[in-house]
Amino acid sequence: MERLPLSSSILPAAKPSESEAAHVTRTSPSLRRFRFAVWLAFALLASLIVGVALSLIRFDREQALKRAESELLSLTRVLEEHVARSFGETESVISEIAGHVVRRGGLEAFGEQELQALLRQRDASLPEADYLFVEREDGSLAADSNSLPETAPPTDRTGGHKPAMPQLLRDGVEIGSPTRSPASGQWVTPLSRQIFDPSGKYLGTAGAAMSHRYFEGVYQELDLATRDTILILHATRAITLIRHPQAEGQIGSSVTDSPAIGADLQQRSMIVTASTAADPVERITAYRRLADRPLIVATSRPMDTALADYYEHRDRILAAAGVMLALLGALAVLLHRDTMRRDTERAALAELNATLEQRVLQRTEELEHSNRELLSFSYSVSHDLRAPLRAINGFSHALAEDYGDRLDETGQSYLIRLRRASLRMGELIDELQKLASVSRHTLRIENTDVSAIAHEILDELAATSPGRVVQSHVEADLSADADPVLIRNALQNLLANAWKFTRDSQPALIQVGGRPHGDEKLFYVTDNGIGFDMAHAAKLFQPFQQLHRRDGFEGSGIGLASVRRVIERHGGTVWAESSPGTGTTMFFTLPRSPAMVRRPREKLNA
Repeated sequence: MERLPLSSSILPAAKPSESEAAHVTRTSPSLRRFRFAVWLAFALLASLIVGVALSLIRFDREQALKRAESELLSLTRVLEEHVARSFGETESVISEIAGHVVRRGGLEAFGEQELQALLRQRDASLPEADYLFVEREDGSLAADSNSLPETAPPTDRTGGHKPAMPQLLRDGVEIGSPTRSPASGQWVTPLSRQIFDPSGKYLGTAGAAMSHRYFEGVYQELDLATRDTILILHATRAITLIRHPQAEGQIGSSVTDSPAIGADLQQRSMIVTASTAADPVERITAYRRLADRPLIVATSRPMDTALADYYEHRDRILAAAGVMLALLGALAVLLHRDTMRRDTERAALAELNATLEQRVLQRTEELEHSNRELLSFSYSVSHDLRAPLRAINGFSHALAEDYGDRLDETGQSYLIRLRRASLRMGELIDELQKLASVSRHTLRIENTDVSAIAHEILDELAATSPGRVVQSHVEADLSADADPVLIRNALQNLLANAWKFTRDSQPALIQVGGRPHGDEKLFYVTDNGIGFDMAHAAKLFQPFQQLHRRDGFEGSGIGLASVRRVIERHGGTVWAESSPGTGTTMFFTLPRSPAMVRRPREKLNA
């Protein structure tokens, strides 16, 4: 069919009639339906993308909270054991001192220096105590360990036989309210026990001042998260005995609003997410009540600290969803503009010459037929995400073959861009799902043969490129305690990149190796490919970042982001070293023996 040029030589001199103007400005119903279908498809796909993104965000948040609760519960169990041991050792020393007093028949049997020497000797073997003391029956101080001379007898650490203690105590050890030590000025918590002879006569009181500084020193050695808090509470008095880190006005303060006070802890533990009057910051708190003492150990973490990793993952998901929505919107705008352009051309042909009306009608009929085909495709968008993308690509290919000669250069350009956008969006959907699957995958740690996995991947790459000659070397007996599925995912991306970027190297060299690296194992994949400028290394592991797209190396920009997520989930790190023209080495580390709350437990038991 011959196309008439839209030149000024054929423009009618007269203005079109009112009926002709109405005909010109009237939009084709099929094009209106098509535009409606395009925007409906955009709305449905956008809703689906937003829904998937929100689901991933909600899942990541739940997982972050579960991890924080698990860590706090584990830490609280360890601290419970330490508190029970510390208070138990102190109570034993107090009981031993009381036994000495009973066996000697009372405090009058001791000389002042002798009683002080006994207290000093026991205090030297008790780092938990700031000082020991004994009071007479009238409440006056008989002796304390702080007033002894420097030349005190050495502590007996042999643990020799001690005679059995009679049941002399009526009410056991009493835990007092925190106070300042008169000797050191530091916070202490007093423990006291009344002394009675076998006949029931009250002889006095033996006690110890539990040093808060001792507990502070122990807790400072723990690998706590930022702004984590440790509390030791008196369950019946509802007060704070010990707090780390110390806060002005908190020691000895009432905690009657704490959920653990008065709670029915059948399992001796509970997890609460709340704030209190003393601390308005919302926290996740794990409580454990000691079995044989009126004490509660609590560890808490601010909600924003517990969700720090979640916020980072959320931002990445939102960024990825934003890119997908932008691409989808660009595709919808492109289709909308294409239909608007068709309307404009149709109106221009009608204005140019009434004799072209038949041709315009014929063209309109052809366009309506094409629109009906596209319309049938657009209605299927709501049922599947991938099928519409495949249909867009297929129909655009058919349009190029059947109607390509009727499209001008701009139309051809739009058609090519449409096909590329649909293919690109399909690839992004695939890669984003792969990236999301890395986060959802449940870690199954086992001894993994890294060398065998690397050999398998290199064999697969060689099978896909039979014409290439690549010299590869994989160090023998490389292994790691890791998830084999995720490690294969990471190695697949690293080796595929090395294979791709060495295509112009003669010969192409790829090497996989490893070595010890402190408490970790270091692995590396090195090649002699085109390399890159380290000035761009910061964005190398970010989603949708490609350094060599202009050099003819295609990719989605998701592979190295997936590698980073795999390695970080194992507790390792990944980085690159490279220079243009000399090749690239990708390094990553994996822990020798992954564990969650192991270091705090080891330090307390040491």
